Amino acid sequence: MIPFRKKSQNTMDKLDSILEKHGIKSNSNRIAVLKQLYETEKAFSLCSLNRVLNGQMNRTTVYRTLMLLTERKVAMKIPCSDGNTMFALNPGNQEKTNNTNFRCKCCQKVENLPNLPEEYLKKLSDQKINLEAIAFEGYCRDCNE
Repeated sequence: MIPFRKKSQNTMDKLDSILEKHGIKSNSNRIAVLKQLYETEKAFSLCSLNRVLNGQMNRTTVYRTLMLLTERKVAMKIPCSDGNTMFALNPGNQEKTNNTNFRCKCCQKVENLPNLPEEYLKKLSDQKINLEAIAFEGYCRDCNE
């Protein structure tokens, strides 16, 4: 039982560290949302994350927390073909400038894909395209089998 507490405390320290690094004050709601994104490595819609948190906070608080995490580049928005927006942990908490993501439609796992080629971006430079809106979706190897 002691190793579980130690591991849990390490996770909490890591989550606090991520928030602090991005200038976000830690509180129980922010930790709860970040913990779901951090531990599952999956994308959540606002509704699905609210369901998973099972009444720990109201829907507005979940939304505001997701917006704060997205603004500070801790989390990222992933557009879906059905018009919904999913949220996932930003891999490495990096600035997302010219890369894309893959989201499995079955398990919701998110994978960061390599940067787009420069010649591709040059071709699109006059088009005023929002690169954050580029995401691939399909079925991962595990769900495709």
